[in-house]
Amino acid sequence: MNISGTKQDLWEYLACERRPIALYGTGDGADKIISVLEKEGLKDLIAAVFASDGFVRDRMFHGYKVISYSECCEKFGDKDFIVLVCFGSSRPEVLSQVDKIRSERELYVPDVPVYGTNLFTRGYYESNRSDIEEVYSRLEDEKSRICFSNYISYKLTGDIKYLENAESDPDGEFELLQAVSEGCFIDLGAYYGDTLTRYLNKFPCLDKAVAVEPERHSFKKLTACAEELNADITCINALVGSRTGTEEVSDSRGRGTRALSASNVEIKNTRTIDVVTVDSLSVDKAGFIKFDVEGSESEALEGAKETIRKDRPVMKIACYHRSEDVFAIVKKVLEIRSDYKIYMRHTRCIPGWDTDFYFV
Repeated sequence: MNISGTKQDLWEYLACERRPIALYGTGDGADKIISVLEKEGLKDLIAAVFASDGFVRDRMFHGYKVISYSECCEKFGDKDFIVLVCFGSSRPEVLSQVDKIRSERELYVPDVPVYGTNLFTRGYYESNRSDIEEVYSRLEDEKSRICFSNYISYKLTGDIKYLENAESDPDGEFELLQAVSEGCFIDLGAYYGDTLTRYLNKFPCLDKAVAVEPERHSFKKLTACAEELNADITCINALVGSRTGTEEVSDSRGRGTRALSASNVEIKNTRTIDVVTVDSLSVDKAGFIKFDVEGSESEALEGAKETIRKDRPVMKIACYHRSEDVFAIVKKVLEIRSDYKIYMRHTRCIPGWDTDFYFV
């Protein structure tokens, strides 16, 4: 079985093409993509860095003057070049701009892991092929198999046509979640309370909730949201892991609050935060658990073993933070309980974020 029909990954393709590269974006994603290009001996192909019009300003990035897309086109003139998108977004206006550039230039959105160091190359695919094929064989419906095979092809090639082929309507997940029964909703990575609101409103059978969020600014908004929902909700400012304790985390504002051991960058401002496990929450019965914990999904599952064995909750688990998530998460769940039906869905976003397994 060959889940992906691609014969080379993006980095192999760029090495063969040797055309100049223009990077679109100047954030952490660009740092990672530049690092990969350097490791693959392709950094000399970077010929320009451009940003969206509101983010150009008079500045440098990795030694390149940041310019606009129109200035980038003027710089190259009639010379062909490849665009690599170096950021993530699900905002329609941003995706429209990417589509516009894509209609004019050869464009890719490289898959670089949010956390961890494993790059999803052709070699990585081949070395984990048996596990990847096992996940494919366990998927419950054709929609999941189409999503999975296209997602794997995207991760290898950076070609967003595969993401488009994998897309589902966000509300389509409710068909998969019909099995949610009474009990507690455990929201891991609750952010501002968006998913807390979404699922408690949709499933009144969930009579209480526990919402866990480590980032302190998000947590403040989460608690305000919980108060407005007027339901039995417990909010916890903590990380989720395989065992309870404390860890040092980044004190910077944003979704990137993560344990230092999970980060590849030096973090200057830190604070100590509690670490909880799902099992330590001691809920009477878990009806539904959502895992979106910034690369710690496998650890969180390790700390949820007793709850999963006892309650067999419906679970939605993000599988895009680490390269291994597309097979390791399924393997981990099935080691705990083998009687789940497994689905996969991706909603519109670049790169391949907002991709989840559903265990029903």
